[in-house]
Amino acid sequence: MTREESALIIYRMYEAFNSRDINSVDDIFTNGFYSHPLQAGIEAVKKAWASMFEWFPDIRVVVQDLLVDGDKAASRTSIQGINIADSEKQPMIIELIRVENQRIAEVWGLSNMGEFFGAKSMG
Repeated sequence: MTREESALIIYRMYEAFNSRDINSVDDIFTNGFYSHPLQAGIEAVKKAWASMFEWFPDIRVVVQDLLVDGDKAASRTSIQGINIADSEKQPMIIELIRVENQRIAEVWGLSNMGEFFGAKSMG
């Protein structure tokens, strides 16, 4: 798998999120996909995305950095469309992503969203 192919599927994931295309999750992730932050697979991603869209109707991710090395990538995305009262900080997510057969197979992630929303569950 080339670096470009890995980057393409990762950008496709973020675009699907931004366009609220939950149905494309099945085409973007492998059948055995595992999200370490959610401790679950594809159905948990769909549920998490739907919850985010409900809680934050204007939410979108903007890729700030994407570093790809073969089938692995690191991304830093800012989260926009969330009302953050009196904060100079920007919500962001850092993810490590493993791609397999032109689909996303595994994701690890860290976010500072808890700083803005406390214990509100995102899953």
